[in-house]
Amino acid sequence: MTILRTTGILLILMISLVLTAGCTSLTDEKNLSVNTSQTPGQSAASYRVTLHQPVAQSDYIKMDTDIYNIGEVVEFTVTNDGSGTLDCAGNPPSFSVKFQGINGVWVTRMGTEKPNETTKSSLEPGKSTQVYRFVTTGWDPSRYRIVHDCGIEREILIRALPVATLAPTACPTDNASNTTPWIKIDPIVDQYVARPFAIMGTTNLPAGHELNYTIFSILSPEPALSINPEGSFTTIVQEGSCGTNTWSAMGEIQATGEFFIGITDTERNVSAIKRFAVLSP
Repeated sequence: MTILRTTGILLILMISLVLTAGCTSLTDEKNLSVNTSQTPGQSAASYRVTLHQPVAQSDYIKMDTDIYNIGEVVEFTVTNDGSGTLDCAGNPPSFSVKFQGINGVWVTRMGTEKPNETTKSSLEPGKSTQVYRFVTTGWDPSRYRIVHDCGIEREILIRALPVATLAPTACPTDNASNTTPWIKIDPIVDQYVARPFAIMGTTNLPAGHELNYTIFSILSPEPALSINPEGSFTTIVQEGSCGTNTWSAMGEIQATGEFFIGITDTERNVSAIKRFAVLSP
């Protein structure tokens, strides 16, 4: 009799837990400002990688990672970690996503160019917004910037999914012993004015490592390898084979002449530079 009574109590407790869990939610579904539908395999990233951010307040945007594969769901909230109140446009506030064009200008990818100023709201210290989500299916690999209506920005990187490859063959033994960091630039053919182009290369830096690259004229007064991270573009090392990984850089030049591409890791411990020509069509 005691065993049956104990079993009954356990069943009641389990049913209560299930019912309680079913009522818990971070945010009401109708309050989301973007499409929150998810398909299998497209949930928010379970890994964590951080990028260098433009300002300290970028940390107010809370998210799992700064790097996502195309097709994954980006999920974030904004938490006021400061001591003062944040003034926000919109009630509730929304956000937009911009991408860095080839000319360095940030262009709106989703959302509005400017926030809606007809209504206002505020975010008190220690308070958080609703959960925001957006899906990156069909997006181009690039660096993107989340711009929230409370004046907070955070940059993320959307990368292409790795291409399936055949079973790897045995790697040369000398690759394993070469641990000195290096970056190489593949041969660059002549390019043409106002036409986008890609420059490829290899490195033994690990996949996911962030690289900075700059394309500049041969007449530039700056030293060839003095790449300023503030004025350069970013690319991410992609996984290769046998310890040799790959990277790619995009460019578009509006004038003819001789140019350089310089690329370095974020710590500026290793770099490479190569010269190429830009011709008239």
